[in-house]
Amino acid sequence: MGVVDGAVDLLTADPDLTVIVVGLLVLVFGGYFFLRRILVNSMREYQRGKR
Repeated sequence: MGVVDGAVDLLTADPDLTVIVVGLLVLVFGGYFFLRRILVNSMREYQRGKR
């Protein structure tokens, strides 16, 4: 677990880096869920239009 301990130590030692990493994670996951919602709704409307 040396890699995990090192990463945790690095993130807790530098608050600016922690904010940047959290911000990037929020953007990535937010973008994923946004695109997923668009695609799911598009497929649902496409299926509804075919009926």
